Amino acid sequence: MLTHVQIVHVPVLDQDRAKAFYVDMLGLVVVSDMDIGPHGRWLQVAPEGASTSLALVPGDSPAQTGTATVVFESTDIEADAQILRTKGVDLPNAIERMPWAAALRFEDPDGNQIAIQTPTAPGR
Repeated sequence: MLTHVQIVHVPVLDQDRAKAFYVDMLGLVVVSDMDIGPHGRWLQVAPEGASTSLALVPGDSPAQTGTATVVFESTDIEADAQILRTKGVDLPNAIERMPWAAALRFEDPDGNQIAIQTPTAPGR
């Protein structure tokens, strides 16, 4: 029986650059960062205390990167947007207000789509 999403692979060209973005700018924590021999490096990050994490995996080519979409939930999207701006995250879009959520969309350095949402629908 399936119980939850454990890991989502996010293809990146440069794992160190991706780690700096996801940890230093978005505030995620490193779950695992290890050499796995001929398979390269295993780099896993997540929000503090989350059960689902992101594996920042080397993309085989620039065409493979930018294919992931990651949606984070926030309790205060306005405060998060301000924190991200002060850390230098490029937020080209305004917060979008929809009947079910407020969302802020932007990209990581490899073109993967990132969204931060605060649900507004009751009974989600």
